[in-house]
Amino acid sequence: MRILLADGDAELLQRIRRAFWKSHRTWEVILAETGTEALEVLGRDQVDIVIVAMRLPDMGGVEVIHQVRELQPGAVRIALADPAEAEWAEKVEGDLHRLFIKPLEPEFLIGVVESLDIEDDPTTVRAVRAFVGGLGRIPSLPSLYSELVALLQREDAGMGEVARLIRRDLGVSSQVLKLANSVHCATDRPVAEIGQALAMLGVDTLRSLVLFRGLISSFESPRPQGLDLEQLWLHSFQVATGVRKLVVLEGETQLADLAFSVGLLHDIGLVVLATDPAQRYRAILEQAQASRTPLAVLEHDTYGVDHAQVGAHLLSLWGLPPAFCRPVREHHAPPAGGEGFPLSAALHLADARHGGGRTAGIFADGRWGLHPHVLNDADRFARWKACLAEDALSA
Repeated sequence: MRILLADGDAELLQRIRRAFWKSHRTWEVILAETGTEALEVLGRDQVDIVIVAMRLPDMGGVEVIHQVRELQPGAVRIALADPAEAEWAEKVEGDLHRLFIKPLEPEFLIGVVESLDIEDDPTTVRAVRAFVGGLGRIPSLPSLYSELVALLQREDAGMGEVARLIRRDLGVSSQVLKLANSVHCATDRPVAEIGQALAMLGVDTLRSLVLFRGLISSFESPRPQGLDLEQLWLHSFQVATGVRKLVVLEGETQLADLAFSVGLLHDIGLVVLATDPAQRYRAILEQAQASRTPLAVLEHDTYGVDHAQVGAHLLSLWGLPPAFCRPVREHHAPPAGGEGFPLSAALHLADARHGGGRTAGIFADGRWGLHPHVLNDADRFARWKACLAEDALSA
């Protein structure tokens, strides 16, 4: 891992580098006190992450960030801003992956960098980052999500305040009510009040819902090509309920909210690919619909990456942890064995067998068959298959 730190505060740079070295001695940290020095490094060395102050002695951090995108689109671009700079810095769309407000502790940045390292193969990492980084417009973290996270971190925050925040967004409010009245948490009486709906859903599900709706709404222009967003929502919701059911079946109730959230966001990379400025994605969707070729294979042939990788990387850029991003990245090809509950395999099966059936169209993996690793444990597969079939019949 090679990280470029650019800031006019030499003492801060040294403090961050010492902290990085103590926690991860394999990370190479390169320091630059000016924009000129930073650009010289970028022209000479390949880096994985660039962390740059929005105000440098010789130029603005925005200019450096623009150059990073041109010179090394595969590098993750993180900006550090003073509170007065935050508002305009957030408007640097397409160039900035993350923005943090000073002052902050080096340990916080260490956590940010750790959350970005979700791949084991550095070649694949660079290919995915280069693709996402080279897009004309990088979806930013929805502002409502940031407000929600900040609110939930307050010890004195109550569900009343959360409800008032959610009511400000009509799209999210309507989806909250739909979820609360769904099979996922149905009651004898319809739920018509946001506060009651939020209490039923829980904060983890709410956060994922805000992310999903925020990403969709951020693509009003350009609109995703050939992608039925309502069908994608239905598929994603059904996969989320399915994978949650499998987790509960196996007694892993502590993973239930995570499983539902991962299921809801597992195909979010489709929306990013569908905004391809070269307008190639509509043809990919049409070919997948008409042939037996998996959608991910067609995506790789065209872009060198697939929607699972793109979605996982985007979620990683937004700060979601590896435990969340890995199942998204692996849901087409879950790994064999391993310790703990195989969430990637559960997500794959729910996607294949429970994601809306024929109505899911190209979104469900089932039309191309199951990955062999899902079949390794015959007894567990039989339980899961019966569980999803029972759930489908009762829906």
